[in-house]
Amino acid sequence: MTGLVADLEPPPVPEGTAERDLVAVLEDEPFLPPALVQVLVRAAAYYVVAPGEMLRAAVPSRLLGGSEAVYVATNASVGASVAGVPGAVLAVLLERGEARLPDLVETVGRTGLASALKELVAEGLVRIRSENLRAAAAPSTRAWSARPAPEDHPALARAPKRRAVYAHLLALGRPASPVELRAAGGTPAILSALAKAGLVSAVDTERRVDLERHVGIAGADRRPAPTPAQAGAIAAIAAAVASRAPREFLLDGVTGSGKTEVYLNALEQAVAAGRRGILLVPEIALAPALVRRLVARFGSRVSLLHSGLSDGERAGEWERARRGDVDAVVGPRSAVFAPLPDLGLIVVDEAHDASYKQAESPRYDARDVARVRAKEEGATVVFGSATPSMELERAAREGRLPRLVLPERPGARPRAAVEVVDLREETAREGDHGRVLFASRTAEILHACFGRGEQAIVLLNRRGFSPSLLCRACGEDFRCRNCSVARTYHRRNETLLCHYCGDILRRPPKCPACGSDTLQPVGFGTERLAERFAEAFPGVSYAVLDRDAAARRGGAAGVLMDFESGRSQALLGTQMVAKGHDFPNATALAVLDADALLSFPDFRATERTFQLVTQAAGRVGRGDKPGVVAVQTSRPDHEAIRAAVRQDHVAFADAELRFRKAFRYPPYTRLLLALFADSDLAKAHRLAGEAFTALLSSPVAARVKLLGPAPAPLERLKGLWRYHLVVKAEKREAIAEAAHVLAGLPDPPKLDVDPQNLL
Repeated sequence: MTGLVADLEPPPVPEGTAERDLVAVLEDEPFLPPALVQVLVRAAAYYVVAPGEMLRAAVPSRLLGGSEAVYVATNASVGASVAGVPGAVLAVLLERGEARLPDLVETVGRTGLASALKELVAEGLVRIRSENLRAAAAPSTRAWSARPAPEDHPALARAPKRRAVYAHLLALGRPASPVELRAAGGTPAILSALAKAGLVSAVDTERRVDLERHVGIAGADRRPAPTPAQAGAIAAIAAAVASRAPREFLLDGVTGSGKTEVYLNALEQAVAAGRRGILLVPEIALAPALVRRLVARFGSRVSLLHSGLSDGERAGEWERARRGDVDAVVGPRSAVFAPLPDLGLIVVDEAHDASYKQAESPRYDARDVARVRAKEEGATVVFGSATPSMELERAAREGRLPRLVLPERPGARPRAAVEVVDLREETAREGDHGRVLFASRTAEILHACFGRGEQAIVLLNRRGFSPSLLCRACGEDFRCRNCSVARTYHRRNETLLCHYCGDILRRPPKCPACGSDTLQPVGFGTERLAERFAEAFPGVSYAVLDRDAAARRGGAAGVLMDFESGRSQALLGTQMVAKGHDFPNATALAVLDADALLSFPDFRATERTFQLVTQAAGRVGRGDKPGVVAVQTSRPDHEAIRAAVRQDHVAFADAELRFRKAFRYPPYTRLLLALFADSDLAKAHRLAGEAFTALLSSPVAARVKLLGPAPAPLERLKGLWRYHLVVKAEKREAIAEAAHVLAGLPDPPKLDVDPQNLL
């Protein structure tokens, strides 16, 4: 196993822990910058996980892997008198010179082998060859280069195939890959013979990620003249980076105000000052245009880091960053750990997005990690958003987070006009159970847009064909057998799929409960939207962007490039269509179910509704043509809908912060979510009750408030019954103390510090 030395004076070993021997040091130089190591250690403590979990989240798995141990007899073993299993092991090693564990198991047997090897190593009779243990390197591509040699070289005499390959390499005048040489007859045997004769040499070059495949071809570097507001923001950020003191800014700019240009200019200034930067995006699949702009400006000195890369690609890009071969790293939340030397700037684009919080362990928040890393390395953090979260908003209002404002779009282009379409006044289509997909006013806006030859975006935040399939005879809704939710009906493959656990069924021809054939899809998803769109707007080309589309060949980047190029006149999809895109010819947008999130049992539901509608409205009217947005809702008087229609973040934040303060929710308190899950409902309930009792009897009880325990809103997932216990506290220290009480229980729960989702 490989590990990382984080401190030469560690704390005492916990009771019951088995210490292991250190076999070898794998790196001559520190594997990670010391400041980054401290960030990982602090993050592990804060999120109550083992430091190794944070290390695995930060470093590509390929680079943490070790090869198999090779055991070698030392000089001291010659003539040594050793009996039993150790003696048998030593005899094998003296005879063979070296052996791996499977070889020893085959010859000596498994019984007593581990202790025998440990004894022999401890006595200095056997060593583990450390040169075989180095962590796997980044992937490389081998090429062959010709070396000067006389025409009558012995290795070429009577070997016409060798001569042909050698002559081909000489004529090329550059290294050639094995694939290139194969056409000239360059088989592995011939190349090996030429190398043995000293006529060719191998050249290994590190393999780069093919950025064009992931994001498309970068165009020319566009450098619009900054507005006065942009210039002021750039100057402030550049001065902070140059000071080498940790600083934070909120870049509060309306949608389309040119925040990206501020990022690029600030990054350019950081590079000019000899420093480097990280640009975080909520989802890399949704940012091809942004990455292309970075490549256009910084060329090959841009590295892409995300889970969509292969293990080898990710390892290669990570190593380039570690060596300082790049000026900028772009990626989603895990890119916050990129090991850039002399880090000067971290940009968190769309900083309000919940995607920056990891849902699985380690449940870190990249925004908070960015803050800690900036303090450790003297860097500047820029949080950019048109709809800042309430945490960022409160910090800015209280003066703890300087706010840089971009109040308008460049060129004084107006924001899109937003209309509320009241669904209560619409008549539903027969068979749609009272639900309306396209209201008459929405259809009118879209028809006008397509008639002008312009593009439109349609947002429906639910994938699949319909949220459920219902038997009208008996009410069977094909509920997931593992989760307390109905399976989503996907017509594309005629399947019923649980989006939580992946359990899948073929759509039956008849109801399995009563035998009726009256099975009817209920509600709308993106597949059904596409079907109805084709009916309502015949001849209009469209593309669909949702999780299912992103998983197919070409992915989200391909769909977005089709729309950006004009090959698709309409873009239909989930909230993925509302994040950070810039389409100059898109002039109309329809939000079809604007109030869907309001019914979620989560205190952030109102905030997320406002953000989704406001961000979506900002995707259109960004070019020279005005934009119009139709917001379909059955709750037009809700404060989130009203504020989003006015695109008035200040008024919304005023009301939302009053609500949060009155009911003591973040940003006025800290939260800890404890999840107790078990296949036995009674046991999950009991564990939650025991945790509640443990907290009440601990010293931290006076400084926290407990909500629950209670069944989780999604009571059963993946076959496990779930109970929640929410801990509230005014101070972060109290949350940490409560977390350690819960982590010390015999059956500890899953802990989520600063949760972004209470479902």
